[in-house]
This record gives sequence, structure tokens and C-alpha cells, in this order.
Amino acid sequence: MDDEPVNEGWRAQLQLRFEQQRSRTVMADCRHYGPLRVQRPFYPEQELAHVYILHPPGGVVGGDQLKIELQVDSAARVLCTTPGSGKFYLSAGDWARLEQRLHVKSGASLEWLPQENILFDGARLYARTSIVLEDSARFIGWDINCLGRPSRQERFEHGEVDSRLAFYHNQKLILLENMRVLDSQSLDAAAGLRRQPLQGALLAYPCDEKQLESVRAHLAEDVSLLLSGVTLIDGLLVLRLLGNNGEMMKQKLVSVWRLLRPLLLERPAVLPRIWAT
Repeated sequence: MDDEPVNEGWRAQLQLRFEQQRSRTVMADCRHYGPLRVQRPFYPEQELAHVYILHPPGGVVGGDQLKIELQVDSAARVLCTTPGSGKFYLSAGDWARLEQRLHVKSGASLEWLPQENILFDGARLYARTSIVLEDSARFIGWDINCLGRPSRQERFEHGEVDSRLAFYHNQKLILLENMRVLDSQSLDAAAGLRRQPLQGALLAYPCDEKQLESVRAHLAEDVSLLLSGVTLIDGLLVLRLLGNNGEMMKQKLVSVWRLLRPLLLERPAVLPRIWAT
């Protein structure tokens, strides 16, 4: 699909900006429109802000449009997550649209750790994510998509997905990932998703051969049925996972985040409290 879909539905927008004030990261700007909200920052790690993005309706239908813009200013430290999975329901015709723009300035760090997106059979999703880093900015983040509901034996037989993720450092495009699922062949093909309904990707920057080998050694110990691969592209570590068990995939991504966080951010991993609720 080359043209962007034009939809009629619920529109929601959230714009956040974080900055460092008196040795603590604060939410300097918060603007929202429609059903997207954010709770006040929490500080289980003193100066680093934990932020939870909320979508009160709990699900997205065809025609809905969600837009999130997040900027982390110099020296600020932010971990951003969601309290639960995003749900994209059956569409009678219109596409749902999800647009995310993350901008991390020099000297800042962002951990982008949303729960998975679950696409019900028949959903139509057009998604665009742009991650922009400047100079010494640091980033760890992931993206998880579940096509259908494997726990209920529901395959993604009739839906469509057009998803793109772009990662930039100092205006240089380092990674451009596209996922297009337009028919069942995309799900089953060896060059597609290999009959695996769950797809996950973790990005970490900046990394070098040391971090790459650490992650490879960690994956070598994995006895799960997940398909995995990790690469290093111009300092960007990219981990890709395929599987059919959502909890297993999340546990693996969290374990790699636990491994990388001390190496990139020089602090131990502290899980967001909302994950335990």
C-alpha cells in the first residue's frame, strides 16, 4: 500500500517533552487530544522518570488514529511503557492508524518498552514509528506484534498490516524495517513469518561487538522455541524474535533488556511497577 489511508474515526494525540530539572527528569510539556493520557511520572530510581501511557478505551477499531510524539531533552532519563497490551479489532473496511515519533537529544536516554499489540483476525493496521537520536543519546526499545490470538487458536487469516520502523542517528538513516502482511502467504512463507504469529524486535544504541557477543551468548542459552537473530548495524544492535507464545517472548525481551541496561545506561534493571499489577 503506497498511499496513506484516510480514515474517519476516533482521533487521539499525545505530545510529551521531558527535561532535567534539579537532578530529576520532569515532564515539562504534556498535551493531549482525545483518548490518550499519561499518568504523572514515577521515580523508583530517583532521578529517572517512569512514565505510563494510557489509552482508556482499551482497544482500537478501523478508522481510529493514534499519534504519540515524545521528546527527551539533554540529560533527561525516561523509561516509557504501557499498562497493558494494545488491541486492534476487526475492521469492516477502514484502516486503524498508529503513528509514533520518538526524539532523544544528546546526553539523554530513552527506554521505550510498550506491551505488545494484539491484532485480532480481520484488523487492518497502518503503523509508522520514527526514532531519532542525536550525538550521545542512548536508546533501548522494543516492538511486539501478535497477529491473531494463538491462545484461542485464532489465526490472522483476513487482516492486513502495513508497518514501518525507521531509526536515525544525527539525521542518518541506520535502519528501515517494513512488515507487510496482506494475505495468509505472508504468514506461512519461509521468507515471511514462518507460521509464527508473534514478531518482536529490540533495538539498542550505541552498542559494539562486546554487547553483540553478550547477547549472542545469552541467546545461545535459550531453550525456548523462539526463533531469534541478532545483528549490529553502525552501532545499532537489532534483535529479532519469532514465536507463538506471548509470555515467553516478553520474558526473553525483558531478559535481554536486563543484560543491556547496565552496559548502556550504567544502572541495574528496575522493572516498571505497573507490570506487576
